[in-house]
Order: sequence, then structure tokens, then C-alpha cells
Amino acid sequence: MKKLFLLALLFIAILLSACATIFLGTKQKIRFDSEPRGARVIINGVDSGESTPCKIKIPRDQPKGENKRRQVNYEFRKNNYAPVIIHDVSQKSVFLAVISWYPFILPGIIDVATGANNRYASSHFVRLEPVKSDTVVKREIVYVDKEPVKEGYVFTKDSDIDRDIPKGASPNPRRFALIIGNEDYSTHQVGLSSEVDVQFARNDASAFREYAINVLGVPERNIMFLLDATTGQMRQAMSKISALIRSTYGEANVFVYYAGHGLPDESTRESYLMPVDVSGKNANDGIKLSELYDCLTEYPSERITLFVDACFSGGARSQPLVAARGVRIKPRPSPIKGNMVVFAASSSDQTALPYADQKHGFFTYHLLKLLKEKGPKVTYSQIAEYMQKYVEVESILVNDKEQTPQVNASPSLGNEWLEWNFK
Repeated sequence: MKKLFLLALLFIAILLSACATIFLGTKQKIRFDSEPRGARVIINGVDSGESTPCKIKIPRDQPKGENKRRQVNYEFRKNNYAPVIIHDVSQKSVFLAVISWYPFILPGIIDVATGANNRYASSHFVRLEPVKSDTVVKREIVYVDKEPVKEGYVFTKDSDIDRDIPKGASPNPRRFALIIGNEDYSTHQVGLSSEVDVQFARNDASAFREYAINVLGVPERNIMFLLDATTGQMRQAMSKISALIRSTYGEANVFVYYAGHGLPDESTRESYLMPVDVSGKNANDGIKLSELYDCLTEYPSERITLFVDACFSGGARSQPLVAARGVRIKPRPSPIKGNMVVFAASSSDQTALPYADQKHGFFTYHLLKLLKEKGPKVTYSQIAEYMQKYVEVESILVNDKEQTPQVNASPSLGNEWLEWNFK
């Protein structure tokens, strides 16, 4: 009888020692709410099918994050509002961990295997910021190989860099891209001829979008893509990318690409990106380059990379936006801060030229050619060296003009950025 009693006690002890699995279970119920309500709840990139307010059970055994701890990622999404992302790292129950492992090893192993000892925040509440839905317009583009269409822009993929793009980095939910191709200025402003349009800027942006998805590891849904963008569209896109940087709490890896006109203000020599609805006579109505920098570095991020296929001297791929300007202006450099690196098409007193045979900008063609050859393992130092040494010679051979791409990095980075890549 005594032996039977001791065996019963032993059996109960073994059961109780797997306390986390028994008492907490392998799932945890989490409450979600938002202001305004009705936001979809995305868990680890998968739509839960629920909208706020709601309660959802999640497995305690979540994947490990970069810090080697269990982590679950929530995203709140609602039409016309900027998404909000939350990272919840698990906490261990010390009390349950102790009694799970002492005095028996096996129950502790059970708790580890089931992940039952992981605890997450029991509720999450977010405030969503509105985004004006009438200002960001994504122009529909038809991607074909050679077949033209009667209406609208068609990315016909005539260049060797447009086809057979290799698959590179896996999609990373923390990577975002803002891609702008401003080509058609003449139809948005009175009295401009088509000669002021930026040849192949739409091709450049369309091709960069393909590389962002396939080589840079940017999920397609994380791309803001604008062709022939107006002032309102560009500013709203900047606000959205800033909100995404803020909502990812220092983990955002952002790529910004711009092809189009750039101009300096004649009095201040400040550099401006030119939306298609802004006259070259009023450069200061455009997007100040330093303003874009400030927008991208307002909140902490993992890194910010800009590719700018534009010049700011007053020159252009074909005819300048201000044809009457007699001399070019050397723009004042815009200070770079944060974790930012900027690759620019030319030096401050040069023109960003086209590559007519390839139907791309010269800078963009060679940038994407390198990405196609090297893939995501290419380092920023390799890009800088290739663009500065090789492109300058090719520009003279092809266009009979010098074009020397430039790279500038935030001083706070030191030489760290040289070893960055896209893996």
C-alpha cells in the first residue's frame, strides 16, 4: 500500500512538473483593438481573418527573431490609414521554468518542445493615422515583352537588363521601397514641348521595381510605385514611408529610387526633385532634397538607401526644364545623416544622361546591370567603385560627355556602409 501511495505521488509530481504545458497551454489568447476600429490583424505576415476589436489565440512556440528569442509580429491594416507594426518578444516564466525542470528533466523538455513557457503581451492597442486616399495614385502599368497596347504606358522590356532578372534575396517584411519615375512633364504643364520630358524615366522606375522585388528582397506589397508623380502624390508617399519607418521601431530597411528632373533654386542653390506639375521657373515649389532626407531619417531605421538618377545643375537627359537658363548652377550639397547612403547619377555640375540604345538612363542601366550580374551579395563598396570608375569611361564612349556617379554616406556610419549588401 505504501509503495502504491509513493508511486501515485511520483506520478502527480511528474505531471505537475510540466507546469507550463498543463496550466498555460500551448496557445495564448491576445486581445487586439485600434482607433479607429475595423483594422485587419496580420500575424507574421498572414491575415488572421479578424478585425479589431477581437481576440485571437496564437501559438506560444513562435519563430525566433534576430535576438534569438521567440517573437510574434502583428500588423494593423485599414484602408486609407497608415499600417502599424508591433513586434512582441516572448518573456519566460521563471517560476514555471524552475518547477518544470526540478526535480525532473523530462517535463522541462516537454515545456521547451511545446513552447508553453513563452508569454506574450495579453493585449495590444494602436492608433492609426489617416492617409489621404485621393493623393497617392498608382498608375496601372502593363508588363509585356514586345506586344504594344493602344493606350497607356507599356514597359516593353527592350533592354538586356529588363529580362531574365535573377531571383535573389528572399522577401523581407521589414524592407520597403519608394520608386518614382517622372518622365512626362509636357502634358502636365501649359506651354511645354515633349523635348523637356525625361527620356526613359518610366522604364527606369519600372525596371528598378522588378529588381526591388527579385534581387533586393522587397515584398511587392511594400512598394510604393509612382509614375509621373505630382507634388501631392510625392509628398503623400513620403509621409507614408516615414510612417512605416516609425512603425517598425528601427528595423526598416528602405530603398528610395527617383528618376526625373532635378533643379537647383537659383538664389539658395538648394537641390529640388521636380514633380511633373511644377514649373522649372519655380523650383522651390518642388520637393527639396534635404526635406526628403529629413523625412527618411526622422525616425530610427536599420538603413536607408537612395538611388537618384537626376542631376541638379540645370541640365537634363534631353532639354532642360528651364530652357532659358543661360548657365548651370552648382547646387549646395544637402547634409546626410542617420543610417543613410545616397548613390547619385552624376557630380553636382554634370548632367544625368540617357542610354538611348538601351532605353534607360545611363546611371540606372549600369546600376541594374551590376545587380543582375552580382545579385544581392554585391556590396555597397563594389557598387561605388563600379559606378565611379566604369560608368565614367562608358559615358564618354557612348554619349561623348562625362558623367561621374557619386556616393555619399552619413558621417556617423564611418566605413560600416562599405560592407552592406542586399542579402
